[in-house]
Amino acid sequence: MVTTGYVEREAAVGGLKLHYQEWGNPSAPTIVMLHGFGVSGHMFDEFAERMQDRFHLIALDQRGHGDSDWSEEGDYSRDAFVSDLEGFCQALGLDRFILIGHSMGGLNSVAFTAQHPGRVRALVLVDVGPEAARDGVDNIIRFTRGPDELDFDEFVEMAHRFNQRRTIENIRERMRHRLKPTGDGKWTWKFDRRFRQADSGLTIGSGLSNDEMWHLYRSVAVPVLLVRGSESDVLSQDVAERAAREMRSARLVVVPGAGHSVPGDNPDDFTAAVVEFIEDLMVGRVAAPVQEAPSLDELVETRLSRRRRPSFMLLVLAGLGAALAAGGVAYALNRRSHNRKREAERPMPASPSSRRRRGADAVRNVDIEQARRRALDLSRELAGAGRKGIAQARGVAHDVEVERAREAALDVLHALGERARSAEGAAAGALQRVDREKLKRRSRGAARRSGTAGWTALQLALAAAPRLASLASRSRANSRGSRR
Repeated sequence: MVTTGYVEREAAVGGLKLHYQEWGNPSAPTIVMLHGFGVSGHMFDEFAERMQDRFHLIALDQRGHGDSDWSEEGDYSRDAFVSDLEGFCQALGLDRFILIGHSMGGLNSVAFTAQHPGRVRALVLVDVGPEAARDGVDNIIRFTRGPDELDFDEFVEMAHRFNQRRTIENIRERMRHRLKPTGDGKWTWKFDRRFRQADSGLTIGSGLSNDEMWHLYRSVAVPVLLVRGSESDVLSQDVAERAAREMRSARLVVVPGAGHSVPGDNPDDFTAAVVEFIEDLMVGRVAAPVQEAPSLDELVETRLSRRRRPSFMLLVLAGLGAALAAGGVAYALNRRSHNRKREAERPMPASPSSRRRRGADAVRNVDIEQARRRALDLSRELAGAGRKGIAQARGVAHDVEVERAREAALDVLHALGERARSAEGAAAGALQRVDREKLKRRSRGAARRSGTAGWTALQLALAAAPRLASLASRSRANSRGSRR
């Protein structure tokens, strides 16, 4: 249901009552609007009137402004405003909305979007940039720190002198939302009276330097429409153009005949610029934000964090090495037992040539391909075990004993005889992936990083040793059967 005009509502956020105006159809795309310093959500009334038939619009009175509560602690920091907006969106169930911010509200919008890019679909910044012209800021301060109480018409005349782009009738209507009666026939501002005190003790703004503000603007990761009033004394053309260039995806529009208060100074052209931007956004004509290159500090931290994490490849290599080494142990033990049995059964020593033939046959009878596949299977099991073991205590398996296993695997070559060079070459080829020194360094490095993962790898490898030995025995038996 489309609501003509607005409804005044309230939301409780963080111990404060936040007031807001709601326009349009709640089922339509949502636009959230944040006003500037010293005013209220009603500064967007002319814009909302023109948009209410197509959008759901919410104009928030930020803390200390309009009909919202003041902060008793005097906290008007950027973080406090951002926290309010986050709580407000949660209270109303708002997500993936278009956010419009004017002046101070624009800075709050940038900070919120930088912290919660997933909540904001697009950002419209109205006459606000990373830097503000000093003369324009001083004019705003002088205006808000003027007389505390006046007759209503006196306030209207003062406001008209400050901004002569508007008619007296327009300013009179706007001032009804910026002033409240005092009870003695006078009127005063609706914002926290401490804003008008030079030594108020309030916490205001973010305290960021200009360089930090530029970095914050560049960090915005959603499409941005930057609107400047052609006669603005707050946002210069140079700063606006630079901001549009340096932000990841920004479009600059200059609204003619408007000063700092663009939405009220020229509501027609302001509305047209926003509508065009949203329409382009909906059909994909707005360029996607360009990923910002990481800063030097971010690169250093990323590099250090990667070095602190154990390498997954090291874990896999350690597991593969341990599995192959365990297979070598099983092979060596089996060959030693087999040789002793054959020596006992043999009536007389064989000639050197027959020993060489038997050694070569024994090595060929071992199905190296099957052993290799089993070792790869064990390495996959190691991957799962390594993920669980990374977080456990280090040092349990400081020495995986791969060196001993490697030496035991090589003992079989000696058992086959120093003269059995062909057998030695075949066995060495089966273990060609196991380089002694590299495996030693990798396995120890992986053990230091992975903790219990190394111990789990050793257990898996040793558990596989009987199966590898059985595989070798079956291969020899099959070979003897075929020769018979």
